[in-house]
Amino acid sequence: MASIDYFECEDCGFRWKDQGPLLFFLNENNKIEEYILLISNMNLDSNSNISGDIIETYCTNCDKKIKIYIISTIKSPYDEDSAIESIRKLADENQIDNKALKPFIRSSDLKDNFYIVDLYRNFYSNKDYHCPNCDSIISKYILSKNKCPKCGGEISSVDGLCLDKF
Repeated sequence: MASIDYFECEDCGFRWKDQGPLLFFLNENNKIEEYILLISNMNLDSNSNISGDIIETYCTNCDKKIKIYIISTIKSPYDEDSAIESIRKLADENQIDNKALKPFIRSSDLKDNFYIVDLYRNFYSNKDYHCPNCDSIISKYILSKNKCPKCGGEISSVDGLCLDKF
């Protein structure tokens, strides 16, 4: 079930969203199109040469929100290396469309500062991810139902929305 939940730390005030499932594809304008998996948009990526999942996380060392693009589909004319390079370049240049997300996501949440691009075969591994800004090891997920990722304080849910039922 697609949902968006907003959390806030009761100690330091850090806010973040937990949403998903969040996906992306390379659209007809050669931009990254991000979307939440809903029944109404299940086939958005069917004609795309590159598509996959998005993980949103956080670097405690440099206080930055980070997106990890996990590429799961690569079609010709791309190979693994060129697909990774294309998504990395588009993300770095903020060549990101959010048409499918705009009805659901606050405008302030549509872009994050840093990006990591990886292949799907590494998604379930114990691979360490490193912040692209400071190179420190970052968590694969923000654990929204536990402690604050920034200070370890208590968190509370401040808003939420169930988007779809399968």
